[in-house]
Amino acid sequence: MHLNVLSQAVPSPLFEGLWRHPDDRSATGYRTMSHWTSVARKLEAACVDALFFADIHGVYDVYGGSAAASVRHAHQVPAIDPVLLLPALAAATEQLGFAVTYSTSYHAPYQCARVFSTLDHLTDGRVGWNIVTSDLRLAASTGLGTYIPHDERYDRADEYVEVVRALWERSWDAGAVRHDAAADVFTDPAAVRAVTHQGRWFTVDAAHQCEPSPQRTPVIYQAGASDRGTTFAARHAEVVFVTLNSAKRGAETVARLRRRAEEHGRGPDALRILQGMPVLLGRTDEEARERAEQFTALSSPGGLLAKWCGWVGVDLAAHPDDTPIAEILTEDGRSVVGFLASAAPDRAWTVGDVRDFIATPRRPHRFDRLMLFGTPEQVADRMEEYVEVAGVDGFNLFPCPPSSGIDDICDLLVPELQRRGLFRKAYDPAETTLRERYFGAGRRDYLGASER
Repeated sequence: MHLNVLSQAVPSPLFEGLWRHPDDRSATGYRTMSHWTSVARKLEAACVDALFFADIHGVYDVYGGSAAASVRHAHQVPAIDPVLLLPALAAATEQLGFAVTYSTSYHAPYQCARVFSTLDHLTDGRVGWNIVTSDLRLAASTGLGTYIPHDERYDRADEYVEVVRALWERSWDAGAVRHDAAADVFTDPAAVRAVTHQGRWFTVDAAHQCEPSPQRTPVIYQAGASDRGTTFAARHAEVVFVTLNSAKRGAETVARLRRRAEEHGRGPDALRILQGMPVLLGRTDEEARERAEQFTALSSPGGLLAKWCGWVGVDLAAHPDDTPIAEILTEDGRSVVGFLASAAPDRAWTVGDVRDFIATPRRPHRFDRLMLFGTPEQVADRMEEYVEVAGVDGFNLFPCPPSSGIDDICDLLVPELQRRGLFRKAYDPAETTLRERYFGAGRRDYLGASER
């Protein structure tokens, strides 16, 4: 079983309002190196595969027509750039992997290639790139870009990946760097060539600035949930995040994703599929329920609304309560309609219904379905079911609360998984890169689809 732990370099990672938790260390720790090195060392001691940083650019300003709710409730603001944390965390550890979100919507492909080659060098091959095709409405006021429709963003991202892969894989030969002091030749110029690309979105005619890194191409992560996003993941990604409502119903989703990968000429072993879920643990049933009640009490309704409206691009405060939600959702909210329909197929959802649903933290009796909740034994039971029934390869865990939740994963959950033989007790010394961690010793080459 593979385990990633997800976080953000913000005061309240992933759960609005939990910066107020009495045991929280993220409210100020998010901007200190000591906090993150402590987290990394804790995860490495538990033999976790990777620490994964989510990230956004811009401040959510849809709800109420301003950024006030996001700022007030610390919804992903203030925030620092997690990319800059990775070299320091790699220096503080020896085997833990790292992955970070880097958007194809905001950064030029040439810059992306250079950033991740640098990270791969400085982490000794322990880095992964989480590809996102961000909704540029969020960052329109920052000058980072202009809005591009949902499916077109994926078309652009296909070309983006083609460019960065060419820079990583084709610009420098393996033996280009000679270090020949006597001949005054550091690099053989005949072994370095320009990548020439002229497409719809990007034009490049230059050699990559970095010599080949341990993985050349970092491990590619992706979490597209739409049909177009799933196709993108099936073609490019090596580690795919999914959100399955149940193990039984999720089995077909997992099988379909693997079939799509094979349709792109990839082998059945080309993907590692991780179920993304929050995890809230207690040593006993009573302690778990107490922590769940505390979670509910600390959750921020205003922060939840700021997040949801920012995700979907619709201001729920700007429409009458009786407006059918399907009438106001943009194309970026297409997955929301499907989720609401599956949650209550006979219900005609209105703006008021959705606002109340979003702003009301889920009560403890709902946690069994929405998150991994309970004692370590109970949570391990559910994880084992997802692996056996749905066919996932592991989990992307969202620790709840953000700080003490990491302690619980490492001190309570991992030992139970190890006791069952589901998770490693030590890293394999032969698996020196992150890709080898997922695919086995010696598997260093990128496992995406062949280039067009």
